[in-house]
Amino acid sequence: MRRLGSILAFLGAVLSLTACGGPDKTAHFIAGAMVAEYVRYEGGSFAQACGASLAFGVMKEVADSQFGGVVDGGDVWATGAGCAITWRF
Repeated sequence: MRRLGSILAFLGAVLSLTACGGPDKTAHFIAGAMVAEYVRYEGGSFAQACGASLAFGVMKEVADSQFGGVVDGGDVWATGAGCAITWRF
């Protein structure tokens, strides 16, 4: 039952990001979720998983600023929001 709740929360978040941020924000959210799930899989805490997602988003935007990409603070928050699905209810 918990797994179903996580899947529904993930799908709801992806759909809402698609509606208000387009595919770029959705991709950032999914990347953040993947980073957070990896940290959790390796034994990290929920806080560490969210911190890793947020740090990943910041690093990506720093890389964008250094290599001619578009820097968008919303991308950082979308990536960090991906950790939300690692929280167990």
